[in-house]
Amino acid sequence: MKYTYVLCTLLMSIYSFSYAQVQDSVIVDSMYKEVERAYKLFDQFDYGEAIKISDQVIAYASATENDHLRAKAYNVIGNSYYNTGNINLCFDFLFKSRDYFLKSDDVGNAIKVTSDIGVTYRELDSISTSNVYFKEAISLGRASQNKDELIYPLYNYARYLHNVEKDYDNALIYYNEAYRLSKESTLVKGRSIVGYLYMRLSDVYFEKGDVENYMFYFDESVAYAKQYDFYGILATLYRTQSERYSEDENYQDAFLALRSYTQVADTIYTFRELEIAKEIETKFRNKDNEEKLFLANQEKEKQAIAFKKSRVSNIIFIIVSVILLLAVYVIFNKNKQLKIAKEEAEYLSNVKSKFYSEISHELRTPLYAVIELSKLLLKENVNSSHKEYLESLNFSGNHLLSLINNVLQLNKVEAGKMTVEFLEFKPKILILDIVESLEYAIRDSNNKVQLVYDATIPEVLVGDSLKLSQILINLISNSIKFTSNGTIIIRVKLVETIGDEVTLYFAIQDDGVGISKEGQEKIFEEFYQEHSKTGNSFKGTGLGLSIVKRMLDAMESEIAIDSAEGKGATFSFELKVSKSSKAIIKDEDLKDLTKGLAHKKVLVVDDNKINLLVTKKILDQYDITSQVVDSGEKAITLLEDTSFDCILMDIHMPELDGYETTKIIRDNGNRTPIIALTAASTEEIEDKINRQLMDGYILKPFVTADFIEKIYDTIATTEIV
Repeated sequence: MKYTYVLCTLLMSIYSFSYAQVQDSVIVDSMYKEVERAYKLFDQFDYGEAIKISDQVIAYASATENDHLRAKAYNVIGNSYYNTGNINLCFDFLFKSRDYFLKSDDVGNAIKVTSDIGVTYRELDSISTSNVYFKEAISLGRASQNKDELIYPLYNYARYLHNVEKDYDNALIYYNEAYRLSKESTLVKGRSIVGYLYMRLSDVYFEKGDVENYMFYFDESVAYAKQYDFYGILATLYRTQSERYSEDENYQDAFLALRSYTQVADTIYTFRELEIAKEIETKFRNKDNEEKLFLANQEKEKQAIAFKKSRVSNIIFIIVSVILLLAVYVIFNKNKQLKIAKEEAEYLSNVKSKFYSEISHELRTPLYAVIELSKLLLKENVNSSHKEYLESLNFSGNHLLSLINNVLQLNKVEAGKMTVEFLEFKPKILILDIVESLEYAIRDSNNKVQLVYDATIPEVLVGDSLKLSQILINLISNSIKFTSNGTIIIRVKLVETIGDEVTLYFAIQDDGVGISKEGQEKIFEEFYQEHSKTGNSFKGTGLGLSIVKRMLDAMESEIAIDSAEGKGATFSFELKVSKSSKAIIKDEDLKDLTKGLAHKKVLVVDDNKINLLVTKKILDQYDITSQVVDSGEKAITLLEDTSFDCILMDIHMPELDGYETTKIIRDNGNRTPIIALTAASTEEIEDKINRQLMDGYILKPFVTADFIEKIYDTIATTEIV
């Protein structure tokens, strides 16, 4: 009996020990999977989530003294801090990672981290120090049996030879060695380094003039980036290819590459927007949970007070005193939390505003190239099939611009920053331009558009033409969407004139599917859609009519609707504007303006080569002499010994932006008129433009006639002064 007991105890001990080992193995495996997930998030630019996961892994690895797991997590955090610009923290975590990898005899990953340290020194312009680490990593890799991570220092040192030394032949030696490793190693498969390697190989062969190898590695890098969703690599590839085609004046292929770039850039923007939305949603969810917890605690305290009422008076007094003190503390703490929440909300609002401002420029800039280049090509002698493609491209660009404007206007409404501007405009030309931009959609839905325009309306008015344009685009697009094989009537008439104030009546009438009475009460709500996709119409965002109402509210007007299901719809509103003393410029006047500019010299400053090409082509069309430079520094140098009659200055440029460049030009005593070319909204730039002594601005994309008129007026005004 005694031996049986001992045997049972021994078996139970062995089982417990084995079970514990299995459990530990399962946890360790899950931690390694978490690290790999963090690497994947890092490759997809989600640095915040990558750091969060790695911190959790480090906590476990430190508790269990797992040096190898700790090294991998430190590596993710170090590289994430590098990509977010925190170099000091980056060094701290990378050196820790390297030490722990060496301590755990993982030479392969030690090679990679040593290479990453070299990259960080390169970021600080310590080129000689960075090369020391690259060569050290290469030596470690070549002497080791594990060569999987050797691809990193080979790539980084080859990039130095390629970009800095311009030593293409020696750079290819290291690139090709890295390329062979990318094909032999299964470990690096799926990592972004391979995509960048293929892209750099295509670059170096392009610079050597080897077109066959350039296209081979370009196609390979595109296929790899698409396979593993590396959108940043794809965007760089398409943008670079578009610029190269443009330099060769191969505008058709440049268009195709630019369109691919725009699609990828839109995908990246969507991912980043969703990430911001998730962050905001999480913060508000936490706040809601805190409030529910607070209410639950209050209820619990009330029940405790009711239970203790039967006690003696001195105990009641003590409890009431404690509760009062606790209530004071809770109120104080709650006010503190509300203050913190308010500060966080204000911070997020500022971040959101800056984000929308930046994305406004980043999206409108390529759209300027798409819209203007398609216009230029449509004026050339193209065959019917190509003309259809170009019209489709031009419409798509204008439609995308309208959607972007809707989103940006919605942001201004939410931030309380929507203001009314007063600009001179020609109402009839504005409406005709809108109809022309929607011509493809009108033809696609087999509709006809009629304009009934009151001839007594003054030719030039003063008002917020940008908002009026957006309102009419949204209303006409809405009619096109829900009307097939029908007629859309645009009515504009003069209601009254009192002094310089003019009241106009606008109505957009269609014979489409109409709107139900219930739908009319909701149609101006954000994201509400009365009908799903019908016929040839396209499904929208549900923002158009909401933006219309918000804009008209800001302009002290209101939208009216008259509709019934199956009987079409009419949207109408009145708008107060002012008369202008400025005369309208007709076609013959525009020709006179261009003749007056024929002997003038214009300098175009823009870091985007495609935008330079577009602007120069437009000026060439009107026989205006122009010269282009791609940076503020080059413009300043050129102006030292060359005079111009006008300068067209892009605002957003690296190193020296348009404002800083203008300031230096003015400080040098140069008073040449400077017109800002920008894709940003007017509220953001007007004050800065005035402070930097610029002479005006033109928003991209622009109407060509307004563009020429602005240049003429600016030069003429300066000459008079």
